[in-house]
Amino acid sequence: MAETTSHDVVCPFCGIGCDDVTLTVDGAAVTAAEGTCGRAAQLFARSGAPAPSARIAGRDVSFEEAVAEAAKRLGASKTIAYAGLGTDVDGVRAVLKLAAKTGGSVDHYASEGMFRNLASSQRKGWVATTFAEVRNRCDLFVVVGPDPSKAYHRVYERVLPATGRFVEGPRRVVFLGGAPTEDAKSQLEGLSVEIIATPEGGLVDALSQLSALVAGSVPPAAGPEIKALAEALKAARYGVLAWSAASLDDDGDLVIERAVSVVDALNVTTRAACLPLSGKDNLTGAYHATLWNVGFPLRVGFRDGVSDHDQTAYATANAVKEADLVVWTSAFRPELPPASAAAVIALSHPDTVFDTEPAVFIPVGQPGLDHQGLAFRADSVVGLPLRRYRDAGLKSVADVVTLISEARA
Repeated sequence: MAETTSHDVVCPFCGIGCDDVTLTVDGAAVTAAEGTCGRAAQLFARSGAPAPSARIAGRDVSFEEAVAEAAKRLGASKTIAYAGLGTDVDGVRAVLKLAAKTGGSVDHYASEGMFRNLASSQRKGWVATTFAEVRNRCDLFVVVGPDPSKAYHRVYERVLPATGRFVEGPRRVVFLGGAPTEDAKSQLEGLSVEIIATPEGGLVDALSQLSALVAGSVPPAAGPEIKALAEALKAARYGVLAWSAASLDDDGDLVIERAVSVVDALNVTTRAACLPLSGKDNLTGAYHATLWNVGFPLRVGFRDGVSDHDQTAYATANAVKEADLVVWTSAFRPELPPASAAAVIALSHPDTVFDTEPAVFIPVGQPGLDHQGLAFRADSVVGLPLRRYRDAGLKSVADVVTLISEARA
């Protein structure tokens, strides 16, 4: 195949949904243009070497043999954990259909942070915003906890340009309990950036004080920086509190709950919102697809034709302890399955190097490179259409799972 260059390629990895990547494809080799986010450039890159063969216990086999062995193991298994789930929406739907047929639990490997967010919204509700609303309206952006750009690399570039459609005057960015990375500083150049330090383990107290201040109380422990931030939030036309749940410490649930309380109190007299960040490897799409198809979110279980939801029992870390078979899907990156005593069927990125060779390994294509697909942005409101840019002979997760299901019939 002749070398081709494609512009405005959608990046599906971290959930920000950047759509300005330039890829050059030469046969099976792929390179991203200079200036592409480092993580995206690394994950898009392909050497052009042939895709690895399917394997059974480390032995190269035909694709058909691997599919037959996977179907056989599914038929013989008593407790199955469908994990990873790093695939496009069609791949998620195929996994759900297979799980409903065989029984077992289903969870996305990156769902821990998302469930921290959901725990707060389930208890209290919240006012959440979108990337577009932040970009167009936010005049005061408060980063709660560690800098989310460590995981969402271009978040400030995408949501906080120097000017916004409905923003008057300069935007202001405050880091509460964290500090911007060097990369974040370059993205925020030209904006007013402040850092409010909190003692170790003190972020919950700082947010509690902030919540009381914006609600009209004056807690005696509140320092001048927190008091000034409260006044700034009350004076802002559209304040936003943002965080990455996965990066928070063990008290993350309380941090999120207190941040939501600040936003609730602000909305009595002005306008404010939360921007909870989670969603790498189409986590948000997996969450939506599970709701559409089952009526429950992720961490759903199937048994005897009945489904139920249990955030603890069906979490990957717990489900694999009870399983005799783990079906692991990771098409976006060479993510490893969790360590367990269970046998593993791995529908995985072709570059995956396993610590322990799985019982069955079938290399799969990446959505948005090897096949078309749909993924969801981290703010839930935008579905990202993913295109195909090369032919490396790799099938999609949806196709592979469907063939396994048919072989098991």
